[in-house]
Amino acid sequence: SVQLRSNNREYYSRGLQFGANWDGSFGGALHSVSMGLRFHEDEEDRFQRNDTYSQVAGKLGLDSLGTEGNAGNQVQSAEALAFYIRDEISFGDWTLSPGIRFEDIDQDRVRYKNGAARDFRDGRQNTAQVWLPGIGVSYQATPAFSVIGGVHKGFTAPSNSPGVEEEVAINYELGARFQDGSLSAELIAFVSNYDNLLGQCTASSGSDCVIGDAFNGDAATVSGLEALLTADLSQNAAYRLPLTLSYTRIDGEFDTSIADTDFFGTVEAGDPLPYLPENQLRIALGLETGQWTGYLSANYVDDVCVRASCGAFERTDDSLTIDFSTSYQFSPMVNVFARVENLTDTHDIMGRQTYGARPNKERTLSAGLRFNF
Repeated sequence: SVQLRSNNREYYSRGLQFGANWDGSFGGALHSVSMGLRFHEDEEDRFQRNDTYSQVAGKLGLDSLGTEGNAGNQVQSAEALAFYIRDEISFGDWTLSPGIRFEDIDQDRVRYKNGAARDFRDGRQNTAQVWLPGIGVSYQATPAFSVIGGVHKGFTAPSNSPGVEEEVAINYELGARFQDGSLSAELIAFVSNYDNLLGQCTASSGSDCVIGDAFNGDAATVSGLEALLTADLSQNAAYRLPLTLSYTRIDGEFDTSIADTDFFGTVEAGDPLPYLPENQLRIALGLETGQWTGYLSANYVDDVCVRASCGAFERTDDSLTIDFSTSYQFSPMVNVFARVENLTDTHDIMGRQTYGARPNKERTLSAGLRFNF
């Protein structure tokens, strides 16, 4: 049998936002101060139904009409108040950017019994209040070379699941940037220390859980290195050969053991964070000449564990995807383009939840016209 969903949903979002800026000098330094205040509320109303069909000779025949609300009969809402202030302080070759943000969020969910009457079934709510300080530092050592760093407190709001805490992390970064003509390079090291890693269940999260629920993942650490290089390899003004190289190395693991949950499963300290590839590499080379442009790119992503336990059939394939795109500018208003994704038509397992192995996108050709008015 085949289930088809009547995906009946309504949303609204509204709010007020105020912002102010001041530029001036004080204490021998230049200041650029910005601040903002925002009140926001939104709501999601689900009244969905699953109907069951049989497929015979390539056609669907209705077997049973589902009860209204059997695939989702609830209203979720949130109210949030946010405030921030930030100052960019410049003196000599130094720039400091201290700031702080406050978030106050109230979330709730009301579920109803199935049927058109929508009689009350149950309700729940959750709240979060958090202060988020941070500071960034930049030093311009030469006109072409600068050093950057920063420490910031990060935050992700919990869902309306009672007892679920907000995701909080202290993030550190240190690196350098170089820019000289068409050549630029960047190298950044980072560490994120999570007091609580939040697992949020969505239709695309790849876990066997109820959409909208959230789970505490306790402490975790993510560290890594990002490198970026861009250059123009041509020595001829008639055309350009833009090159882009980017690489990311990430190590992430749980710092504590947690009992079985629908999202993370059973976790032991030292287990890897799911769906976090250790290595990612992208290389792109283009040719730009007059009205024609063409780009060839290769993107590599390491295999990942889909569960912290990383047991049999809980790992994806590593993947190398090659894409090609080209375009021609007929006029200032008209551009024609074509693109081939997964040029070599490789087949890799990119996920394993919730219904078994999921493949990557097969070779796909697209073409079209762009009009600019």
